[in-house]
Amino acid sequence: MSRSIFVQLALWALTLRIVGAAKGNLRQFTVFSDPIFLRRGEVHNRYVLPTKLPDEIVRMFANKTMHLKSADLDIVLVNNKTGEKLSAPLYITYNHHHALLLGPSEDLMKLYNYSKDKDPLDPRGFPNQTHKHHHHRGCAMKRASFEAILAEALPESRRHGISVFGGASGAEYRGTPTRLAGDYTYDVKSPESFMVLMHFINTHGVPRDQKLWECPCTSRSKINVTNGTIDGRKPLRFQCSQQLLDEGNTGCSLATYQGGYRCCEHGVFLTEELPGPDAPVDQIEAKFTFEYYELDSPETKVARPTMQPSCCDATAGYLVNTSYFANIEYDVPQCAAGVPYDHCVHVIESIEYFDAGSNQDPNEEFELVHAWGHQHVAGIGLELFRVSTGELLCRSHPKYGTGVQAGDEDGFVVGIPPCVWGPPPLSPPPRIRRSEHLRTVARYNASERHHGVMSLWLLTAASLKPNTARVEYLV
Repeated sequence: MSRSIFVQLALWALTLRIVGAAKGNLRQFTVFSDPIFLRRGEVHNRYVLPTKLPDEIVRMFANKTMHLKSADLDIVLVNNKTGEKLSAPLYITYNHHHALLLGPSEDLMKLYNYSKDKDPLDPRGFPNQTHKHHHHRGCAMKRASFEAILAEALPESRRHGISVFGGASGAEYRGTPTRLAGDYTYDVKSPESFMVLMHFINTHGVPRDQKLWECPCTSRSKINVTNGTIDGRKPLRFQCSQQLLDEGNTGCSLATYQGGYRCCEHGVFLTEELPGPDAPVDQIEAKFTFEYYELDSPETKVARPTMQPSCCDATAGYLVNTSYFANIEYDVPQCAAGVPYDHCVHVIESIEYFDAGSNQDPNEEFELVHAWGHQHVAGIGLELFRVSTGELLCRSHPKYGTGVQAGDEDGFVVGIPPCVWGPPPLSPPPRIRRSEHLRTVARYNASERHHGVMSLWLLTAASLKPNTARVEYLV
């Protein structure tokens, strides 16, 4: 039996064991976001209004901690005549990335009001005022960046009640298991409401060769290199690694920019032709299903809370403090003619601190318990190494669909199997200090050109510090 098959069987057996051991203590609930409405080729890149969680959940966990084992996402298309909700394939609604916030209703509303009408990845910037200094802090993709936003939007006493899922997670999330093994849990304090960032693209009926998931800049995109603006607004600041700059990567400069997040702002149409006033409008919702332990069940007594370290973005380069953002995205240049398909691979690397910029003890040690690498179409995989020893910690490979059903869309990334650590038969979790350096190696197939790709790790870790209870950021 091959090692990969053995590992899959072991994970399956462990899942059965976890559910069986719960003896009915593992529950589920499902919520739907407020709807968004998109026409063909249109982009939604905003948080939607906070929505209250089910009343029984709010009552059960008032002034208590909810211990989650998993959080799953589906995107549904709503029939606005019958109300029927069906899973939307990626060729109808593409999930570029998303984030889910859980917390007190009042605090989420304050965050919503603070961030609305701003770029969600840079709400501290001034997208409509090009004369002001443009900050580059980021939001949902890195915990330290999100904490900087909380510091401005909420008083200090209210900042620790917000928990976040996702951020650097997109089309693959629907088919990527988020369940934690053993005693590890995602903990949420006094949950009342949830709020969703949806960076979704309406790809309904658009020919595949237009690659709307790569956010092409269209002939309507007003790129002004002199003013540093796209459509009159300052985009996220370019901050590529030296490796990408040396290769003249076209995703690193406004002068050469042809597609990606910076041409994918809220309300933009990515098709060359604009839909007419009578064009169909799709009603779309995000559906989240949570697994949680029943209040005061035996599992909650031994639960280990988790957090998300700030590492890692392959565009960051070497030995830089990336508590905020590097460039986030880059372009994959096409291989030279005649290069065999199997050898046509574009590779970049970065070295970063495990958890930089957190104002915490740099020698605090964590157990790495869950990891996967977010990539776009044409991604081959990510590798994560401990620099001090050269140890391979995780190798992540995207899974591609072969059919037409939601979750198996031909040619799309439909899941990224995670590395999972825990009790036997799983491998024990690697122990990593905050100040340790990790190296990321990202690979894309380069048989054709790709714009705006990403190579980001989603890591979940549990502190080994005694009596650790604070949840900083969830995957």
